[in-house]
Amino acid sequence: MSARSQIARAWAPAVAYMAVIWIASSMQLPDLGVEHVPLADKGVHFLEYGALGLLVAHAAMRTWPAHAWLRTAALAVLVTVAWGVLDELHQSFVPGRSAEAMDIVADFLGAVAGAGARVALHLVARRVRTSRVRSPGSRA
Repeated sequence: MSARSQIARAWAPAVAYMAVIWIASSMQLPDLGVEHVPLADKGVHFLEYGALGLLVAHAAMRTWPAHAWLRTAALAVLVTVAWGVLDELHQSFVPGRSAEAMDIVADFLGAVAGAGARVALHLVARRVRTSRVRSPGSRA
């Protein structure tokens, strides 16, 4: 498999999910009564952008495997929050939708959680691989 196809394969889920967010943001929302549930909208933003942060972190780790995990996580958070800002701007032009600064805060927190979860999975997997390589009688 060529390097280009590996990169495309790594980024396809994140890009597809970004498209889903964009399409959903283009629609007027029906009145679901969520305004009566405290922080319901912000919770949705947190989960939505947490998933995106995880997908972007995964893609970044596959694209640049030699980079430090902290740098990769920071890049994932930056890309995810940038998409959140762009999405809020986009929503401001959709009838019945609005842009809110607190949505971006929820997007940021979700991005940190999602990217952090992907990095944590990476570090755990690396520790497991390392422990399997050691001989059974060795001490760590």
